[in-house]
Amino acid sequence: WIAFWPSAECYWKTFMRQLYRLVSIFITINYLAFATPVKAGDTKSVDLVRGGKPCNMCNLRYEDFSNLSLDNISLRGAYLFNVTFERASLIGANLESASIVLGNLKRVDLSNAILAKANLQRASMFGATLRGANLRFARLVDANLAASELTGADLTSSNLSGVVLTDAFADGAEFRSAEMVNAKLISANLVGAKMNGANLSKANLSKANLSRAILTNTNFSGADLSGSDLSYSDLSGANLTGSNLNGAKLIGANLTEANFTQANLRDALLSSALRFRTNFCKATLADGSTGGCGK
Repeated sequence: WIAFWPSAECYWKTFMRQLYRLVSIFITINYLAFATPVKAGDTKSVDLVRGGKPCNMCNLRYEDFSNLSLDNISLRGAYLFNVTFERASLIGANLESASIVLGNLKRVDLSNAILAKANLQRASMFGATLRGANLRFARLVDANLAASELTGADLTSSNLSGVVLTDAFADGAEFRSAEMVNAKLISANLVGAKMNGANLSKANLSKANLSRAILTNTNFSGADLSGSDLSYSDLSGANLTGSNLNGAKLIGANLTEANFTQANLRDALLSSALRFRTNFCKATLADGSTGGCGK
């Protein structure tokens, strides 16, 4: 025991020294992460933007450009994390591939702007104007575009999972092959919109106006379409398995080869609808009866 004690004491001192070093490193890392002030974009870049000059690939994070007129400005690939463009005018601006995550774009005017491949995840865009804007392949996951204007906008192949488009105006907008799982389009105006091949699984489109919309091969499985207007729309090949169409209007709609398996069509209006090879297996029909299942 006497011979062993010195080595044990030495081991204990070594262990405590290592522990002290680890604690010191942990404290230093936390200080740098949370105590160091966050720097915004560099002054030169900010001045360029405020003067309406191009600033491609610039670092403009956290900056405030509210109420400025920046029409036709080029900010391609710019880093705009948490930037503010509230009520700014960016008509015809080029923001291709820009990162605008958590950006504040409330009531901004982005008419005819280029936002292709831009990252607008969780951006706040309430009341924004995006008429005729190019948002192809853009990322708008969990973004808020409630009451926004998207008439004629192109969102082909964009990622709109969890997006809020409640009360939005998107007549003639293109959502072809867009990812819109769990999207909220309550009372949205989508007259003549092109949504063929889009994934709207579990989306909420209650009271939405989808009349004359192109919805071929669109996935509406588990979606809420109650009270919606789908009159004269093209739903050929669409998947509406388990969807809720209670009180929906499908007057004159093309339902060729559409799948309504286990869907709720109670009180729905289907007069003049084309029902060639339409699948109503186990669906609740307009009169409350259950649809039959073919072989």
